[in-house]
Amino acid sequence: MRDTTTSISTVAYIGGMFSFLARSVRFRLKTVVLTTLLAAVVVFVGDWMRPVVNAAQGVMRVGRIDGADVAPMSSIVLQMNSTSFKRRAFAGADASAGGDAKSRKLILDSFEVRPATAELLTLFVGAANEQAAAEALQAAVRTLNADQEKIREPKLAEINIQVGLVDSNIASLTRVREALASPGSIAPESANDPASVMLRRVWVLDLIARNEEKLAAATNDRRALAERIGLSKTYPATLSDDVTIRQISPSPLRHAIFAAAIVLVIMLVYAMVSRPTSA
Repeated sequence: MRDTTTSISTVAYIGGMFSFLARSVRFRLKTVVLTTLLAAVVVFVGDWMRPVVNAAQGVMRVGRIDGADVAPMSSIVLQMNSTSFKRRAFAGADASAGGDAKSRKLILDSFEVRPATAELLTLFVGAANEQAAAEALQAAVRTLNADQEKIREPKLAEINIQVGLVDSNIASLTRVREALASPGSIAPESANDPASVMLRRVWVLDLIARNEEKLAAATNDRRALAERIGLSKTYPATLSDDVTIRQISPSPLRHAIFAAAIVLVIMLVYAMVSRPTSA
């Protein structure tokens, strides 16, 4: 019995609210409609006259050297989001954007870097046209690589020195191998004693075996160093080819509908709380 009464009361309350809303709007229907349409038209025209803004989004793989990141991911994000980095990276944005200072300011204000994965960063930028947006992303990657070159150079120089030493050692061991492989090293022409010749052969064969072991170890070291500076473990920051560019402004129809909905709600509330002028 109580549930039925409550249900009837709720239905009656909602029905009364709709009836009250209908009576309130009926007296001001013209004002509500005209105000909503006016707001939609004003927003549509105003947004339609705004300059075009294209947003570009790309994924950048951070640079590595010897299998390790050139710099920590958090440090790279802070660096690329800093004002000084943006100014250096987009110093030539005026030329690519048609010499418009507002376009350069748009790039500076909209550029943002966020971490995506342990090895990838997501880059966002807004520009006046698609070409300027794509060039802005590429300029950011070039500037980052130029900054990180100061860190990469000493490490690469150290590995290259090790490579040079190993190459020199391999060349020396190779010359020793050639000398030991010559006929005169095992059985010199001046040797007439068979026992002496036999002992010399054993000694030379032992030298050859030891030299081959050192040469194999040096070759393995050279291969390991080459792998450390190879493309699989050492590479600069690179921007992926699948850069997404889309126009985000102007969008007059969507903004006009949104503004009309807000104004309509305001006008309905105003119609409900205000007293009708006539019965």
